[in-house]
Amino acid sequence: MSPEPITLTSLLRNIAERLGDAAAIARAAVTCAECGSEHEAVRLSLDLDERLHEAEALHRAVTLIARLPSGRG
Repeated sequence: MSPEPITLTSLLRNIAERLGDAAAIARAAVTCAECGSEHEAVRLSLDLDERLHEAEALHRAVTLIARLPSGRG
């Protein structure tokens, strides 16, 4: 199985996926905090780092593609 080609659409789809994961983690952290488990809430919030970093890197790729003179953006 060959990997999905890198397109603007696939980059945006991946950004949405990572932000959706981050939102789910944030909701879980809020639930833990509301239930009094602040230690677990902090642990979960630290898991946001990777997803947000990946989404940011993908977003930089989208903006780079948009600036290319080849008309791909």
